[in-house]
Amino acid sequence: ELIVAVKPNPYKLVCAKCGFSKVVAPKSDALSPKDLISMSPVCPKCKEQMERTDLNKLDTLFSIFK
Repeated sequence: ELIVAVKPNPYKLVCAKCGFSKVVAPKSDALSPKDLISMSPVCPKCKEQMERTDLNKLDTLFSIFK
């Protein structure tokens, strides 16, 4: 049986309280400590839980050049 590693799709985290958002785009399927920190669902501004959403077209474009 062949096991193939798949790069995770980018997604957006949005804070419902203050509106802060960030795009999370892991570079590969092997996550580094830096990747895990960037994936934290806690807002760095107000410390509230952020919600995961799909990327819109503009977010997708910016995640390519990140």
